[in-house]
Amino acid sequence: MRIISFFKKPLPESIVTGLAGTAQIQYWDDLTDEERSDLTDIEILITNPPVRMDAKLLTNFPNLKMIASLGVGFDKFDLEEMKRRGIVLTNAPSATSDDVADFAWALLTALSRRIPQAFVHAKNTLRTFSGFPLSVRVSGKKIGVAGLGHIGREIARRAEGFKMQVGYTNLSPCDVPYRRFDNLKEMAAWADYLVLAMPGGAATHHIADKEVFKALGCEGYLINIGRGELIDTEALIEALDKKIIAGAAIDVFEGEPAINERLSGFDNLIITPHVASSTFEARESAGAQALENIQAFLATGTAPNRVV
Repeated sequence: MRIISFFKKPLPESIVTGLAGTAQIQYWDDLTDEERSDLTDIEILITNPPVRMDAKLLTNFPNLKMIASLGVGFDKFDLEEMKRRGIVLTNAPSATSDDVADFAWALLTALSRRIPQAFVHAKNTLRTFSGFPLSVRVSGKKIGVAGLGHIGREIARRAEGFKMQVGYTNLSPCDVPYRRFDNLKEMAAWADYLVLAMPGGAATHHIADKEVFKALGCEGYLINIGRGELIDTEALIEALDKKIIAGAAIDVFEGEPAINERLSGFDNLIITPHVASSTFEARESAGAQALENIQAFLATGTAPNRVV
Protein backbone atom coordinates (compact mmCIF):
# COMPACT_ATOMS: atom_id res chain seq x y z
CA MET A 1 0.00 0.00 0.00
CA ARG A 2 1.01 3.62 -0.54
CA ILE A 3 0.90 6.29 2.14
CA ILE A 4 1.26 9.97 1.20
CA SER A 5 3.05 12.27 3.62
CA PHE A 6 2.36 16.00 3.79
CA PHE A 7 4.96 16.14 6.57
CA LYS A 8 8.13 17.55 5.03
CA LYS A 9 11.20 15.41 4.47
CA PRO A 10 12.46 13.62 6.34
CA LEU A 11 9.85 11.80 8.37
CA PRO A 12 11.02 10.58 11.79
CA GLU A 13 13.01 7.37 11.55
CA SER A 14 10.62 5.74 14.02
CA ILE A 15 7.73 5.85 11.56
CA VAL A 16 9.81 5.12 8.47
CA THR A 17 11.34 2.01 10.04
CA GLY A 18 8.06 0.96 11.60
CA LEU A 19 6.20 1.01 8.29
CA ALA A 20 8.94 -0.63 6.26
CA GLY A 21 7.51 -3.75 4.67
CA THR A 22 3.96 -2.55 5.30
CA ALA A 23 3.72 0.56 3.16
CA GLN A 24 5.54 2.66 0.61
CA ILE A 25 5.75 6.25 1.84
CA GLN A 26 5.71 9.01 -0.76
CA TYR A 27 5.94 12.74 -0.13
CA TRP A 28 3.25 15.05 -1.50
CA ASP A 29 5.89 17.59 -2.53
CA ASP A 30 7.62 14.95 -4.68
CA LEU A 31 4.53 14.03 -6.70
CA THR A 32 4.07 15.42 -10.19
CA ASP A 33 0.77 16.93 -11.29
CA GLU A 34 0.08 13.73 -13.23
CA GLU A 35 0.75 11.59 -10.17
CA ARG A 36 -1.53 13.80 -8.09
CA SER A 37 -4.35 13.30 -10.56
CA ASP A 38 -4.83 9.63 -9.64
CA LEU A 39 -4.73 8.94 -5.91
CA THR A 40 -7.65 6.55 -5.71
CA ASP A 41 -5.51 3.92 -3.99
CA ILE A 42 -4.52 6.15 -1.08
CA GLU A 43 -6.25 5.25 2.17
CA ILE A 44 -3.84 6.80 4.70
CA LEU A 45 -2.19 10.22 4.91
CA ILE A 46 0.51 11.48 7.26
CA THR A 47 0.48 15.19 8.09
CA ASN A 48 1.10 17.78 10.82
CA PRO A 49 -0.79 20.83 12.18
CA PRO A 50 0.59 23.59 9.89
CA VAL A 51 -0.88 21.81 6.82
CA ARG A 52 -4.43 22.98 6.05
CA MET A 53 -6.33 19.73 5.63
CA ASP A 54 -9.51 21.21 4.18
CA ALA A 55 -12.29 19.78 2.04
CA LYS A 56 -10.65 20.95 -1.19
CA LEU A 57 -7.41 19.13 -0.43
CA LEU A 58 -9.24 16.01 0.73
CA THR A 59 -11.09 15.70 -2.62
CA ASN A 60 -7.78 14.47 -4.06
CA PHE A 61 -8.23 11.30 -2.03
CA PRO A 62 -11.67 9.78 -2.77
CA ASN A 63 -10.98 6.57 -0.84
CA LEU A 64 -9.20 8.07 2.14
CA LYS A 65 -9.83 6.28 5.43
CA MET A 66 -7.29 7.71 7.89
CA ILE A 67 -5.13 10.77 8.57
CA ALA A 68 -2.29 10.45 11.09
CA SER A 69 -0.96 13.79 12.34
CA LEU A 70 2.42 14.07 14.00
CA GLY A 71 1.31 17.11 15.98
CA VAL A 72 -1.10 18.04 18.73
CA GLY A 73 -3.36 20.73 17.27
CA PHE A 74 -5.95 20.31 14.55
CA ASP A 75 -7.44 23.81 14.17
CA LYS A 76 -6.48 23.88 10.47
CA PHE A 77 -8.21 20.54 9.78
CA ASP A 78 -11.79 20.34 8.48
CA LEU A 79 -13.16 18.03 11.14
CA GLU A 80 -16.74 18.21 9.86
CA GLU A 81 -15.66 17.03 6.41
CA MET A 82 -13.70 14.19 7.97
CA LYS A 83 -16.73 13.17 10.03
CA ARG A 84 -18.95 13.36 6.94
CA ARG A 85 -16.65 11.07 5.00
CA GLY A 86 -15.92 8.75 7.91
CA ILE A 87 -12.20 9.55 7.90
CA VAL A 88 -10.37 8.68 11.13
CA LEU A 89 -8.08 11.49 12.33
CA THR A 90 -5.40 10.87 14.96
CA ASN A 91 -2.86 13.12 16.59
CA ALA A 92 0.20 12.78 18.82
CA PRO A 93 -1.13 14.46 21.97
CA SER A 94 1.74 13.92 24.38
CA ALA A 95 4.78 13.50 22.13
CA THR A 96 5.97 17.10 22.42
CA SER A 97 4.58 18.14 25.81
CA ASP A 98 7.87 18.17 27.72
CA ASP A 99 9.72 19.96 24.95
CA VAL A 100 7.13 22.71 24.53
CA ALA A 101 6.85 23.16 28.29
CA ASP A 102 10.64 23.37 28.57
CA PHE A 103 10.68 25.99 25.84
CA ALA A 104 7.90 28.00 27.49
CA TRP A 105 10.07 28.17 30.59
CA ALA A 106 13.11 29.12 28.54
CA LEU A 107 11.12 32.03 27.08
CA LEU A 108 9.69 33.04 30.45
CA THR A 109 13.09 33.04 32.14
CA ALA A 110 14.87 34.75 29.27
CA LEU A 111 12.19 37.45 29.17
CA SER A 112 12.13 38.09 32.91
CA ARG A 113 15.91 37.99 33.41
CA ARG A 114 16.65 39.83 30.13
CA ILE A 115 19.00 37.10 28.95
CA PRO A 116 19.10 38.14 25.25
CA GLN A 117 20.03 41.69 26.28
CA ALA A 118 22.62 40.42 28.76
CA PHE A 119 24.18 38.32 26.02
CA VAL A 120 24.49 41.31 23.68
CA HIS A 121 25.81 43.48 26.52
CA ALA A 122 28.50 40.93 27.41
CA LYS A 123 29.56 40.58 23.77
CA ASN A 124 29.82 44.34 23.39
CA THR A 125 31.62 45.14 26.64
CA LEU A 126 33.61 41.94 27.23
CA ARG A 127 33.43 42.76 30.94
CA THR A 128 31.52 41.64 34.02
CA PHE A 129 30.00 44.10 36.53
CA SER A 130 29.73 46.54 33.64
CA GLY A 131 26.47 48.30 34.38
CA PHE A 132 23.88 45.85 33.09
CA PRO A 133 20.51 46.81 34.67
CA LEU A 134 18.60 44.75 37.22
CA SER A 135 15.98 42.27 36.03
CA VAL A 136 12.94 40.56 37.57
CA ARG A 137 12.83 37.46 39.79
CA VAL A 138 10.79 34.48 38.55
CA SER A 139 10.62 32.29 41.65
CA GLY A 140 7.68 32.80 43.98
CA LYS A 141 5.59 34.77 41.50
CA LYS A 142 2.10 34.02 40.16
CA ILE A 143 1.65 32.23 36.83
CA GLY A 144 -1.60 31.82 34.94
CA VAL A 145 -1.73 28.97 32.42
CA ALA A 146 -4.43 29.31 29.78
CA GLY A 147 -5.30 25.78 28.69
CA LEU A 148 -4.51 22.87 30.99
CA GLY A 149 -4.03 20.13 28.44
CA HIS A 150 -0.93 17.96 28.16
CA ILE A 151 1.37 20.94 27.59
CA GLY A 152 -0.35 23.27 30.06
CA ARG A 153 -0.06 20.69 32.83
CA GLU A 154 3.66 20.30 32.21
CA ILE A 155 4.12 24.07 32.33
CA ALA A 156 2.22 24.20 35.63
CA ARG A 157 4.24 21.31 37.04
CA ARG A 158 7.46 23.17 36.31
CA ALA A 159 6.03 26.26 38.03
CA GLU A 160 5.75 24.27 41.25
CA GLY A 161 9.52 23.83 41.14
CA PHE A 162 9.86 27.60 40.96
CA LYS A 163 7.71 27.94 44.13
CA MET A 164 5.04 29.79 42.16
CA GLN A 165 1.33 30.18 42.74
CA VAL A 166 -0.43 28.57 39.77
CA GLY A 167 -3.74 29.56 38.25
CA TYR A 168 -5.43 28.20 35.14
CA THR A 169 -8.33 28.53 32.74
CA ASN A 170 -9.84 25.54 31.00
CA LEU A 171 -13.13 24.54 29.39
CA SER A 172 -13.86 22.34 32.40
CA PRO A 173 -12.43 22.05 35.92
CA CYS A 174 -9.37 19.82 36.33
CA ASP A 175 -8.40 17.70 39.31
CA VAL A 176 -5.36 19.80 40.15
CA PRO A 177 -4.29 21.83 43.20
CA TYR A 178 -4.36 25.07 41.23
CA ARG A 179 -6.72 28.03 41.30
CA ARG A 180 -9.23 28.03 38.45
CA PHE A 181 -10.35 31.29 36.84
CA ASP A 182 -13.54 31.76 34.85
CA ASN A 183 -11.91 33.77 32.08
CA LEU A 184 -8.58 34.96 30.74
CA LYS A 185 -9.05 38.61 31.72
CA GLU A 186 -9.68 37.68 35.36
CA MET A 187 -6.59 35.47 35.43
CA ALA A 188 -4.45 38.10 33.70
CA ALA A 189 -5.32 40.63 36.42
CA TRP A 190 -4.08 38.13 39.04
CA ALA A 191 -0.97 36.79 37.29
CA ASP A 192 2.58 38.04 36.96
CA TYR A 193 3.09 35.69 33.99
CA LEU A 194 0.34 34.71 31.56
CA VAL A 195 1.15 31.66 29.45
CA LEU A 196 -1.06 30.76 26.48
CA ALA A 197 -1.17 27.00 25.89
CA MET A 198 -4.61 26.81 24.28
CA PRO A 199 -5.64 25.32 20.93
CA GLY A 200 -6.56 27.57 18.04
CA GLY A 201 -9.94 27.93 16.38
CA ALA A 202 -12.93 30.25 16.32
CA ALA A 203 -13.59 29.93 20.06
CA THR A 204 -10.13 31.21 21.03
CA HIS A 205 -9.41 33.62 18.16
CA HIS A 206 -7.89 36.84 19.58
CA ILE A 207 -8.72 35.72 23.12
CA ALA A 208 -5.66 37.67 24.28
CA ASP A 209 -6.83 41.15 23.36
CA LYS A 210 -6.56 44.75 24.46
CA GLU A 211 -8.61 44.17 27.61
CA VAL A 212 -6.50 41.17 28.64
CA PHE A 213 -3.27 43.14 28.19
CA LYS A 214 -4.67 46.00 30.23
CA ALA A 215 -5.57 43.54 32.99
CA LEU A 216 -2.10 41.93 32.87
CA GLY A 217 -0.63 45.36 33.45
CA CYS A 218 2.71 47.09 33.26
CA GLU A 219 4.46 44.52 35.47
CA GLY A 220 2.99 41.47 33.74
CA TYR A 221 4.54 39.24 31.08
CA LEU A 222 2.89 37.29 28.25
CA ILE A 223 4.22 34.01 26.82
CA ASN A 224 2.57 32.26 23.86
CA ILE A 225 3.47 28.73 22.78
CA GLY A 226 -0.10 27.85 21.76
CA ARG A 227 -1.32 29.30 18.47
CA GLY A 228 -0.56 32.66 16.89
CA GLU A 229 -4.24 33.46 16.40
CA LEU A 230 -4.78 33.47 20.16
CA ILE A 231 -3.25 36.96 20.22
CA ASP A 232 -4.67 40.11 18.67
CA THR A 233 -1.38 41.20 17.11
CA GLU A 234 -2.35 44.86 16.73
CA ALA A 235 -3.32 45.01 20.39
CA LEU A 236 -0.03 43.33 21.37
CA ILE A 237 2.00 45.83 19.37
CA GLU A 238 0.19 48.67 21.13
CA ALA A 239 0.68 47.03 24.53
CA LEU A 240 4.42 46.65 23.95
CA ASP A 241 4.87 50.10 22.46
CA LYS A 242 2.99 51.91 25.24
CA LYS A 243 4.40 49.63 27.98
CA ILE A 244 0.89 48.51 28.90
CA ILE A 245 2.55 45.15 29.67
CA ALA A 246 6.14 44.60 30.81
CA GLY A 247 7.00 42.32 27.91
CA ALA A 248 6.14 39.27 25.85
CA ALA A 249 7.78 36.17 24.40
CA ILE A 250 6.08 34.39 21.51
CA ASP A 251 6.94 31.39 19.40
CA VAL A 252 3.77 31.37 17.25
CA PHE A 253 2.28 34.08 15.06
CA GLU A 254 -0.81 35.15 13.20
CA GLY A 255 -0.44 34.58 9.48
CA GLU A 256 2.41 32.07 9.73
CA PRO A 257 4.86 31.41 8.23
CA ALA A 258 5.32 35.19 7.88
CA ILE A 259 6.06 37.21 11.02
CA ASN A 260 4.76 40.78 11.26
CA GLU A 261 7.84 42.95 10.70
CA ARG A 262 6.76 45.39 13.42
CA LEU A 263 7.37 42.67 16.01
CA SER A 264 11.11 42.86 15.35
CA GLY A 265 11.53 46.33 16.80
CA PHE A 266 10.74 45.85 20.49
CA ASP A 267 13.32 45.48 23.23
CA ASN A 268 10.66 44.01 25.54
CA LEU A 269 9.69 41.22 23.12
CA ILE A 270 11.36 37.88 22.38
CA ILE A 271 10.33 36.15 19.15
CA THR A 272 11.32 32.65 18.03
CA PRO A 273 10.36 30.90 14.75
CA HIS A 274 7.81 28.30 16.01
CA VAL A 275 10.45 25.95 17.39
CA ALA A 276 9.06 25.00 20.82
CA SER A 277 8.61 21.36 19.80
CA SER A 278 11.68 21.21 17.58
CA THR A 279 13.88 18.65 19.31
CA PHE A 280 15.21 15.39 17.97
CA GLU A 281 13.50 13.56 20.81
CA ALA A 282 10.10 15.15 20.25
CA ARG A 283 10.21 14.43 16.53
CA GLU A 284 10.91 10.74 17.12
CA SER A 285 8.24 10.53 19.84
CA ALA A 286 5.70 12.06 17.47
CA GLY A 287 6.67 9.54 14.80
CA ALA A 288 6.28 6.69 17.28
CA GLN A 289 2.81 7.85 18.30
CA ALA A 290 1.75 8.25 14.67
CA LEU A 291 3.09 4.78 13.92
CA GLU A 292 1.13 3.35 16.84
CA ASN A 293 -2.02 5.00 15.50
CA ILE A 294 -1.50 3.72 11.95
CA GLN A 295 -0.73 0.18 13.07
CA ALA A 296 -3.76 0.12 15.36
CA PHE A 297 -5.98 1.44 12.57
CA LEU A 298 -4.77 -1.18 10.12
CA ALA A 299 -5.45 -3.90 12.69
CA THR A 300 -8.74 -2.70 14.19
CA GLY A 301 -10.14 0.19 12.18
CA THR A 302 -9.62 2.66 15.00
CA ALA A 303 -6.69 4.13 16.97
CA PRO A 304 -5.72 5.11 20.53
CA ASN A 305 -5.27 8.82 19.81
CA ARG A 306 -8.38 9.30 17.70
CA VAL A 307 -9.69 12.85 17.32
CA VAL A 308 -12.63 12.05 14.97
